[in-house]
This record gives sequence, structure tokens and C-alpha cells, in this order.
Amino acid sequence: MAKKRWRLWWRAYVKEHHAVNTLWRNFHAVESGRLYRSAQPTPRQLEAWVRRYGIKTVINLRGRSRSSEAVYRLERAVCRRLGVRYVDMKLASRNPADVKKLARLKEVFEGVEYPALIHCKAGADRSTLAAVLYRHWMMGEPIKEALEKEARFWPYGYMAASKAGMIGFFLERFARSGEKDLLAWLGKEDLLAMRSAFAASRKSRLVDWVFEKVLRRE
Repeated sequence: MAKKRWRLWWRAYVKEHHAVNTLWRNFHAVESGRLYRSAQPTPRQLEAWVRRYGIKTVINLRGRSRSSEAVYRLERAVCRRLGVRYVDMKLASRNPADVKKLARLKEVFEGVEYPALIHCKAGADRSTLAAVLYRHWMMGEPIKEALEKEARFWPYGYMAASKAGMIGFFLERFARSGEKDLLAWLGKEDLLAMRSAFAASRKSRLVDWVFEKVLRRE
């Protein structure tokens, strides 16, 4: 049993790049006392945040995948032990304008028990998307205002020049459209054309190299 547990931790911290999260926490309040955002928490960090902030729900924006299975299992074990609800809500940073997934995220925000924690791997991209949409849907803020607060390099690490810049690109388009309902607007948009327009608007091999190879963003 001890050997199997050691292998699980080794896989999580070494093979799945989890060791970086012992230093890079990226923990911030979106709405104090209600919603928090972070990078992938270590078991010790998660337990500390649950106890300090009274976290009732953890929303895992990475979902479950083979590439992060060990980290996933460690996190779920902490939530089971502490009686915290665990929600898998897999989002994509490079293709964020998915109507079905965003509709599901809205349902999650409307149905979970708070205080809640949202997290992805680095807490910079998918957490930014979810935080912006929480402010818009749950706090009634205009998308533009929510973007200004949450889609920032400092302190969150969001890189608009990276492939995850698609997050700000499509949300800014929505803000300029004058439409009120994001999901209804997305349902009418040509998403393939939108992705092509975003790709044509950026050329940054250095940023892509840092984003993909150094930071190993998902």
C-alpha cells in the first residue's frame, strides 16, 4: 500500500508537473467569501484553503484525463476526506467558445454550494474564463468590466498573446456585439470563422514556445 501511494505521489509531482504548484499557487478571491480561483492545488494547499475559507465545493476545470490522473486522484481523496463536493467541469483554453460546456458551467455556478474554488493547472487561462463568466452571470457585471478585472497577466498569468488569448478574443467580440445573452449569441456565431480570425490576428512563436514547452500549459 505504501509503495503504491509513493508511486502515485511520484507520478503526480514529477511526471505530471505538479511540483511547480508547491510554489505557484495563484490563489485569489473572485468574490470574497463566495468564489476563489487558483492553480492546481496540492493536497496540503487544498486542505488549508478548505479550512481557512470554508470551501464547500471544488470545481475542477481540468476535468479528468490520463495526463493528470495522479493529481486528480490526490485531489479527490482530499475532498472525500473533508466532505467537500467535487465537480468535474472540463474547459479548453484554446477553444473556449463551446456553447454546451459554457452552458454547463453556468448550471454549475447556479447549483453548487458556496464558498467554492475554481482551478485549472496554472490558474491563468481556464480559471480566467470561468472567473470572468462568474462575474458576468452571477454578479451582473458587463463582460468588458469582468475581463478588465480577471483577464490580466499580473497577478493571474493570463497571456493574451498566447493561444489562450482566444478567451479574451471571443469575449471581447461578444462585448462589442451589443447582445445581452452570451450563450444565445454564441449559438448564432460561426465559431470556425472566429477561431480563424483569432489565428490570423496573432503571430508569436516565442510566446507559443514559452506557453507550450516551458510553462506546459494545457
